[in-house]
Amino acid sequence: MTFFSGLLESRYAAQHKTNAEELSKSELVECATNETNSCKVGGTFDDAYNYTVKDGLLSEQEYPYRKNYFGIVEPCKRSEIGFNQTRIVKPVSKLLPGTANETKSLLYKYGPIYVYVNSKLLLNSTNFDIIRKNDVLCCPSEDSKDCPDELNRIDHAVLLVGYGVENDVPYWIIYNSWGTDQ
Repeated sequence: MTFFSGLLESRYAAQHKTNAEELSKSELVECATNETNSCKVGGTFDDAYNYTVKDGLLSEQEYPYRKNYFGIVEPCKRSEIGFNQTRIVKPVSKLLPGTANETKSLLYKYGPIYVYVNSKLLLNSTNFDIIRKNDVLCCPSEDSKDCPDELNRIDHAVLLVGYGVENDVPYWIIYNSWGTDQ
């Protein structure tokens, strides 16, 4: 869910032709989850999207990061924080990429795209393709016949930030929260 703040930062900066301002990750983690899909299981794009459409999102400076341990999430502090309404960022509309070329066009026009992935694919494969399933980055074929069942499960989210070609092999550039060790 914390990638949603990165998505908003990038889209807002591109839309307003300004430098990106860091937005609050803790606010999303602490305030944008619901009882059935809490941060203990990562939260969802829809949780973050619905929250920011309704309430906006404060800057990192206004609602600083607080590390949560062992799945224990701090209570939402939004009502306790005085904030400047003009600094609240609201998201742009959801994008639904289709073909690889359509996705490239959306990426060029709007900036990073929030996508769901199977984490095993990130660890075990270099052959991704975008398929037509609501911002889903998944297996090489749309019907997923090429993927073992355990690889069809979407369990992680990343930002799709670019694309390229190396030695005639196209690739997607993703931003992931796991760091370089994964």
